[in-house]
Amino acid sequence: MLELHKMNLLIEEKIETILSSNNVTGRGLIILPSARKKYMVDHIPYFFRQDTDFRYLTGCLQPQSALVIEFTESYMKSYLLLRENTAYEEKWEGPRFGFQEATDFFGVDEVVSMNSFPDFLSRFSKDRMKLNMWYDVMSPRDEEIHANILEFIKTLGHHQNLNNIHPLREVLHEVRSIKSSAEIKLMRKTCEIGALGLKKTLASTKSLSTELDYLATIDYYSKMGGANFLAYPPVVATGDNANTIHYIAASDKVSSGDLMLMDAGCEYHGYSSDITRTWPVSGEFTEVQKVLYDIVLECQETLIKSIRPYETCIDQLYRLMLVELCKSLQTAGIIDEQEQSSALRFVHLYCPHNVGHHLGMDVHDCAELSKTKALLPGNIITIEPGLYIRKTFDRAPIEFRGQGLRIEDDILITDSGCEVLTNGCPKSRQEIEALINS
Repeated sequence: MLELHKMNLLIEEKIETILSSNNVTGRGLIILPSARKKYMVDHIPYFFRQDTDFRYLTGCLQPQSALVIEFTESYMKSYLLLRENTAYEEKWEGPRFGFQEATDFFGVDEVVSMNSFPDFLSRFSKDRMKLNMWYDVMSPRDEEIHANILEFIKTLGHHQNLNNIHPLREVLHEVRSIKSSAEIKLMRKTCEIGALGLKKTLASTKSLSTELDYLATIDYYSKMGGANFLAYPPVVATGDNANTIHYIAASDKVSSGDLMLMDAGCEYHGYSSDITRTWPVSGEFTEVQKVLYDIVLECQETLIKSIRPYETCIDQLYRLMLVELCKSLQTAGIIDEQEQSSALRFVHLYCPHNVGHHLGMDVHDCAELSKTKALLPGNIITIEPGLYIRKTFDRAPIEFRGQGLRIEDDILITDSGCEVLTNGCPKSRQEIEALINS
C-alpha cells in the first residue's frame, strides 16, 4: 500500500502549479470515488477491480468508497468514506474494515460513513471562501456518488462557473507516471512472472493443439507463478487471426505452418506486465517468417537503443518505427515504392497501431499523458512494433500474405537510458526454436 501522506504531498505540488498558473486562490477540495461493484445478473457480481487512481492513493480495495482531501495553503485533511459493516452483508461478502481500523490502516485523518455522503459534503459549502474542486465531472466512476456530487456543486454555484472545477485524472496520471522504488520493485516482479509464464507456454508448444489450449496454459503458469490474474484478455492468435490486432476469441485449431502470436500479461498486487512473443507452431521458422521476424526484432532493438531520458517521447519512437519498418520492407521487396515519403504512407497498412504506451497499475497506464511528453526516469513503457499482412491483402507479395507478428517488451526509463524488464522470455529466433524443440 502506498502511503497516503506522501501521495497527498505530491498532489498538492501539482495542484499548486495549477493554482499559480491560473491565478486561483482559496480552498481546494479533491473528491475521488472508488469503482462500484457491477453484476452479471441478479446477485452474481463481475470480478471487482478497484479504480486505479483510488487504489493508488488509498490502497483500499472496497467498492462504494470515496476519498476526499480538503486543503488550503497551510492546511490539509483527508477523509475516507466507507460503507458501514452489517452482519448480513458480511455473511455473504466477507468482512470489511471497521472505521477505527480503516483510520489506522489507511493513514487518513478521518473515516466517515458513505451513508452520510450528502450531509458530509454540505460541510464544505458553509465557508464563504471560494472553493476550487478537483473532480472528474465528465468521467464519473460511480453514478450514485456522482449524483450526490452534482447536487453539492449546485449549492456552490459552480453550475454557473465551471472554471472552479478541475479534472483530477490528468493531475494524478502525471504523478502516477513516475514510479517510486516500491512500484518499480512490484513492476519487476509482475514482469518476471509474466515473462516466465510466457516462456513456459512457448516451451509447451508441441503439446498444445488449439488457441484455447495456449490461453489456458498462459493463465495457469501466470497464476502458478504468483500472479493474481491476467492483466487483460490475452491475444492468442495463429495464422491470419494474428492480423486482427485485438483478436481474443481463441477459438481455432493451430496448424503446423502457422505462427502463434501471444500478447499476454499478468497483474501482481495491482501492477501489470504486457508482453508479446511470436513463434512457429512447428518449432522452426519458414524462410518467409524469418524475413518478417527479423524485420520486427531489428526494429524493436533499434527503438530500445534510441531511448534517451528527458529527450525521447513516444511520438518520436513511433516515427522512428515507421522509418525503420519502411526501410526493411523496401529491402525485402514488400513495399515497391522507392521514394521514402511515398513508401511511408504504406507502412501504416502493415502496422496500424502505435509503438507503445505507458505501463503500470493499468495496462494502458496514465492515458491522459501526451505522447509528445519526454520520457523521464521512473516511466515504464512498452515497445511493440509489429507487421500484419492479411491473406486478402493483394498489395503484398503473395508469399508474405497471412502472416502476423509482434514483439513487445516492458521498458523502465532510467537516468542513463533504459532497462528491459521482460528479458525472462527469449525472443531471438535461435532461442525460440531451441526452447520449442528441447
